[in-house]
Amino acid sequence: MVQNLISAIDIRPDKIICLVSQELQIVNQGKILQLIGTGMSKLPIDCIDPFNLNKKELLQHLSNAIEKAEKDSSTKIKHAYVNISDAIHSDYVENRIELNNEIIEEGHIKSFFRTKDFKQLYTKETEPLHSFPISYRINDSKSVSDPIHLRARELKVKWHNIIAQKNHIRNIYDILNEVDIRVKQIVISNYASSLAVLNEMESSLGAITVDIGKVKTSLAFILDNQLIAFDEISLGTYNFSKDLSQIFTISINDAELLRKKIDKLDFTKEINKKDVESFKVYESRAKELINLIFYQIKKSKFHSLVDNNIILTGYGSRSLLINKMIKNKFNLSNCRLGSSQKINGIKLVTENPSLSSSFGLLSYAADHDLELDGSNNFEKKESIFSIIYNFFKAI
Repeated sequence: MVQNLISAIDIRPDKIICLVSQELQIVNQGKILQLIGTGMSKLPIDCIDPFNLNKKELLQHLSNAIEKAEKDSSTKIKHAYVNISDAIHSDYVENRIELNNEIIEEGHIKSFFRTKDFKQLYTKETEPLHSFPISYRINDSKSVSDPIHLRARELKVKWHNIIAQKNHIRNIYDILNEVDIRVKQIVISNYASSLAVLNEMESSLGAITVDIGKVKTSLAFILDNQLIAFDEISLGTYNFSKDLSQIFTISINDAELLRKKIDKLDFTKEINKKDVESFKVYESRAKELINLIFYQIKKSKFHSLVDNNIILTGYGSRSLLINKMIKNKFNLSNCRLGSSQKINGIKLVTENPSLSSSFGLLSYAADHDLELDGSNNFEKKESIFSIIYNFFKAI
C-alpha cells in the first residue's frame, strides 16, 4: 500500500479550516482519500473579510487550525492547497486551430497555452488560476463533446479562464509564509465545492452548486466535468443575523445563535410566540435570498443546460426553511443538500455541507498531476488539468 499526504487550508469569514488526508493506493481497489486530521478556528461573528483582521489575530487563528490538524494527524504540514473566493472573474476566449484534416490530439487543445490570447491573460494586476475547455466546434459547424481522435480541417475551442487579482493572491501567499507553509496551488472555492459534492452523473450531465456562505452566496455551473460559469450574490447568513440583532435589539453573537436555532426549527409544528416573531424576520430575508438565486440562475445563458440538478452547500445550507423554499421555487426533484462523496472519515465531519469547499481541495489535489506532500514519487495522472498546470508553471 502506497500513501501520500495532502493538506488543505480554507480561509473564510466564519472560520479557518485545515484538513489533512492520506491518498491511499490499495491493491485491487485503486485510490481512496482518508481524512486523518481536522483543525478549525472560529473567527469573530462580525468578521467580513479575514484579511482585514489584525495580522496578529489572523495568524493566531491560522496557527490554531494548523496545530489542531497536525496534532490530529500526527504530522507536520509543509504544503497546502488553498481556496480563493474573492477578487476573481471569468474571461472567455475562443482558440482556433488549423488542422489540415489531421487527427485531433490533446496537444492541439493544449496549444492554447502557447498563444498570444492566453499570455495576454497575465497582466500587472491579474493572472489566470484555471482554464477550462468548455466547448468544441469542428469545421466551424459541428459541435462535439470530445474531439480527440476525430479528423478535422479546423477546431475551435472555447476556454473559460478564471482570472484573479495578483494582490489578493499575494496576500494568501504572504500569510501562509508567515506560518512556514508553502502554497501548492490556489483553487477557486466554487469549483472545489463542486468537486466534493457532485456525483459522476451530475458533474457530467450538468448541475449547479449553490454555496450559502457567511457574507455571500456563490453559484457554480458545471457541465461535462468543467466549470463553465460562476456567479455570486452579496447576501449570506450574516445578513440574517444582522436583521435579528437590529430588530430584537440583541447582540450579534446572540443573533447568530438565534439564527442557528431557526435553521433547525420545523415550522409545520407548534412553536412559541417568540419563535414565530423571529421566524418572520428570518423568512423575509430567506425569500430575498431565494429570489436572487433564482434570478441569477435564470439570467445565465447556461441555465437551461444545468439547472435540472441543484446542490446546496455552505454555512447556511442546512436551513430547513431555505431547503424547502428553493425546492418549491425551482420545482425540482433533484435539489438536495450536498456532502463530500470522495473522502473517507467520520461522517459527522465528511457529510457536513459547510465544509464542501475544504474537502474539494483534497479532491482537487488527488485528481491533479502535482507533487504530493511527503513524497517525491507519485503516479502520473493524465488529464487536461494536469496539462494546464504544467503549462501555467512553465509560462
